[in-house]
Amino acid sequence: MMLSDELEKKLAERIDLKVLANERRSKSHKGVFDRNKVVDDVLDKTTIMILSKMINSGIISYVNGTIGSGKESKVYWAVDPSGRDIALKIYLVTATNFKKRLPYLIGDPRFSSIKKGTRNMVELWAKKEFRNLNQCVKAGIPAVKPVSLIKNVLALEFVGKGGVPAPTLVETEVTYDDYKQSISIISDLYTKAKLVHADFSEYNVFKTEKGLIVLDFGSSVDIRHQNAKEFLERDVKNITNFFVKRGLTVENPSDILARIMN
Repeated sequence: MMLSDELEKKLAERIDLKVLANERRSKSHKGVFDRNKVVDDVLDKTTIMILSKMINSGIISYVNGTIGSGKESKVYWAVDPSGRDIALKIYLVTATNFKKRLPYLIGDPRFSSIKKGTRNMVELWAKKEFRNLNQCVKAGIPAVKPVSLIKNVLALEFVGKGGVPAPTLVETEVTYDDYKQSISIISDLYTKAKLVHADFSEYNVFKTEKGLIVLDFGSSVDIRHQNAKEFLERDVKNITNFFVKRGLTVENPSDILARIMN
């Protein structure tokens, strides 16, 4: 359904235009909001409607600039009506990379029905991350807390201050306590949340004053997934290699894996 020019203008005004200030300087508003046009690979017409819905429902008040970017999503700094910072993870509706994510969906008993089409895949991936994060909250895992999900837009707690995200492990000086905590989180994910992160690395762990906080749970699978053990082994090896490169003496990954599995 096409939107009128007047409605498009109102939607644009409701969503803080600072979000795309740099990208839009050389474009007219009419060009940005042409039907079916994707702005910045994220804000297509449907996504704009979703953001407007989030504003109307009080989830957010406005959106500031980009704070993170990946192949499948971009993360924006938003603010809710109470002034609290919110991280908006918007999954790219044009991302073809989601087709490569099928191995993380097929075999997960929680997602037996997978519809064809890029948008369906993107929305399912967002739903999967939202569900994984909720499982972490229930299990007491130090992970980023989910706030709300509408289609391809996931609202999350903002880990950081004043629009600046907390540093990740790779950006900080690490200690043996960071290593022990990382292994403990991987273990608790498996035994308590019944999940394997499947992308656990120094890039997906915030280091805060209160300890480590894990993010990016889109790839995470149920421990009943046929590749759960393989993913778990990869998580342990990857994070172990990181700490070894930083000069720490660590436990043998095979011993860690055996302990977790038993």
